Amino acid sequence: MRTIIILLLFTSCSTLYTPNTRNAPLFREQGEAQLSGYLTSAGIEGQVAYALTDHIAAIGSYVYGSSKETKYTYKNSYGEIGFGFFDRSRSARYEILGGYGFGQSTSYDQYSFFGLNNTVEATAKMQRIFIQPSIGTNGRNFNLIFTPRLTWVDYTEFSTSASVPPPLTNNMKPNEKAQIFLEPALTTKFRLQGNLHGIFQLGIALPMNGEVYYKYQSLQATIGIQIDTGGLRTKVY
Repeated sequence: MRTIIILLLFTSCSTLYTPNTRNAPLFREQGEAQLSGYLTSAGIEGQVAYALTDHIAAIGSYVYGSSKETKYTYKNSYGEIGFGFFDRSRSARYEILGGYGFGQSTSYDQYSFFGLNNTVEATAKMQRIFIQPSIGTNGRNFNLIFTPRLTWVDYTEFSTSASVPPPLTNNMKPNEKAQIFLEPALTTKFRLQGNLHGIFQLGIALPMNGEVYYKYQSLQATIGIQIDTGGLRTKVY
């Protein structure tokens, strides 16, 4: 537990972009549902997932974080929704999900569109599209899940209340291209009691298309609990 707390503290920082927890339900059959709550590198996060059919799943997530820094107050909020296909065998479960999300976050940094010599507190609006395959074991009390998510991240607008020299304005739409991140993560899921499970996830973010013009969190950690209605079922596949 001490190691997990140290990881969360180490990976919690006020970067502009921090990937959220990979929502990888890996259902067995129609009607299963999951409700999860996490403490993450990005803040406090809630997730839901539901198996619409024996092969179609829907997911949703929302994360919020806020902390008082030396020169500004860091805030981060982000929500997403996704759908996809899942299946299982006697020894494994697998799925591929895709979705869309949007949110905003605050940072204190230098951005070229606010002037090279200006370090400002800026709030940025962001949208994301992700493709997320996962594969995991098919145990009853413990499962290990690998999720190599691919995410397209586009910051559409930056705003600041700081004074910037003319002819710059306090509301800018950057010309920089959207960034693609490879965001693999490893998740352990273990039964605590009944249909209550513990979750620990460790992930990384790797930029795929050149230099990133904003700060991002390269290492992410998550710890939380999950209610999984499929945890009490006896059907394996």
